[in-house]
Amino acid sequence: MNNKNIVIISGGVISDNLLTNVLNSAGNSYIIGVDKGVEVLDRIGIVPDMVIGDFDSADAVLKEQYKGNPNAIFLNPIKDATDTHMAVLEAIKLVPKTVTILGATGGRLDHMMGNFALLKLCLEQGIQATIIDEQNKITMIDKQMRINKKDQYGKYVSLIPFSDEVTGITLTGFSYGLSDATMIKADTIGISNEIREEEGFISIETGYLMVMETKD
Repeated sequence: MNNKNIVIISGGVISDNLLTNVLNSAGNSYIIGVDKGVEVLDRIGIVPDMVIGDFDSADAVLKEQYKGNPNAIFLNPIKDATDTHMAVLEAIKLVPKTVTILGATGGRLDHMMGNFALLKLCLEQGIQATIIDEQNKITMIDKQMRINKKDQYGKYVSLIPFSDEVTGITLTGFSYGLSDATMIKADTIGISNEIREEEGFISIETGYLMVMETKD
């Protein structure tokens, strides 16, 4: 399946419109519904290829519908990883080209922070992973990334160190450029940059850097 995109629908904040737009743009995707995220898919009439979760917060009727389904994975509520984490592990087994996660933000901040770490988990497996919500498109890099201005998700591009230190940061095509710079965790110098040329280019030498394309 390494030419496929996997879309994971988690239980955070997600509108029907955003879900429809992402699925349409993703084309022929493999869809994983996670716990309460299955309700969002059901609401717009989409049957996921896989469902996973402990379903402690999902609709009881839907939960019953998936019992006995060979593509449904029911997790023990007492576990060492979140439902979304387990869904990402299942996605990695399928060796996709990309993973897009919806419903990973909004609501509980502990879950949201944990979901950011899943971007690193995918990156370590050579899989491009992205978290998308109404205002943000979030990815993580350990080498480089190009953003075409006409295709960017929002006006701003923010860079936030995920590792304790990110070195060799070089930015070209941005309003605020950098050359061989270092950022440490808690630095905010990378917040609210803008692309001023046709393309913004980001490269780093060591570490993990979160790249957020954001809208007001």
